[in-house]
Amino acid sequence: MALLEIRNVSRCFGDFTAVNNISLSIEAGEFFTLLGPSGCGKTTLLRMIAGFDLPNAGQIILDGVDLVGIPPEQRPVCTVFQNYALFPHMTVAGNIAFPLKMAKMSPPEIKQKVVEALEDVRLIGFGARFPHELSGGQRQRVAVARALVSRPKLLLLDEPLSAMDAKLREQMQIELINLQKEVGITFVYVTHDQTEALALSHRIAVLNHGQVEQLDEPSRIYSYPRTRFVADFIGTCNLFDGTIGAIGAIGALDASNELSEVIVANGASDTAERENTSGLAVHVVTTMPPKTPPQMSLMVAGLGRVTAALPPDAEIGRKGTLALRPEKIRISAVICENSADNHFKGYVKELLYLGDVTVYIVQTEGGATIEALLANSAAGRAKFFEVGDTVEVAWSFDAGHFLYA
Repeated sequence: MALLEIRNVSRCFGDFTAVNNISLSIEAGEFFTLLGPSGCGKTTLLRMIAGFDLPNAGQIILDGVDLVGIPPEQRPVCTVFQNYALFPHMTVAGNIAFPLKMAKMSPPEIKQKVVEALEDVRLIGFGARFPHELSGGQRQRVAVARALVSRPKLLLLDEPLSAMDAKLREQMQIELINLQKEVGITFVYVTHDQTEALALSHRIAVLNHGQVEQLDEPSRIYSYPRTRFVADFIGTCNLFDGTIGAIGAIGALDASNELSEVIVANGASDTAERENTSGLAVHVVTTMPPKTPPQMSLMVAGLGRVTAALPPDAEIGRKGTLALRPEKIRISAVICENSADNHFKGYVKELLYLGDVTVYIVQTEGGATIEALLANSAAGRAKFFEVGDTVEVAWSFDAGHFLYA
């Protein structure tokens, strides 16, 4: 059963709709992330869950109780803010104890809970320090400890790592993962950082223009985006717009639009002629070798014919986008003749050396731009190719993910 349910929630500011009829559910004990660019509605949604803002429509149900109309201080929800919001005149222990004092707990009980909270965030011995005497990572842990000390049902985190340097941010990601496992409290995390969301989350809701574009596990969002926006926003992706020219193809429509041979099904052995939706003649051969994965051919500007895995509901003439991650692309100086792969000749237009990997921007002979990624692991070589080198980029037919227009 879901711990938190967002039911048809909307929030408008004048003529601007920040959150547009969002519905989603979050399970107990889940690390759930709201991910999206600036202005997508993620922080507005978080503020409505916390009670700092009210929806114009919809319900926010926490453990069976509708929170709409309940003041923030009466909700079993705590928030870790982007700037941590620590009291500078209070010690670490004083900051953590503050919500317990507001709840009128006894001093012995407060002392015990503060010690437990310091243990949770590995800050035993730091209780007497003031916020200005702490590092950024330590202040972040104090903010988390203060939020967790009253053991809320839900912890909201509003981009708490955004001000940290890359190394510290990575360390804090690991600490947040371990802490969430230890305390077992449901975390709802807001960020615009795709890498952060992929590293931390059990599930991610990708928001765009106030709506959920995709809600899924990190690996599925990365490998199987449902929309062009998700494919483009999550990580780096080559996006090739094209038209399905043949289904089950081993020799499909080529750039000259000549009659081509296509395989469309298993088993039968007769042939026929048909017309696709573009009016191009296609010779259909209904015999396919056993265990051949279903394929299709796309006609892509700057590349010509591209072979790809067959998606559901494919039809000749239907348009869409092939999403292809740079790490799925092979780049070499040797021309390969493996018919199962897509091969395109070009030259290195630009490169980015990133230490462990090098990003190559390749311009193909047809004018398409392809981004490929190569690990710098062979014999300590920093770069395999230089700008201007002639190369071949290649990938298997099932390396990409097709999205309908």
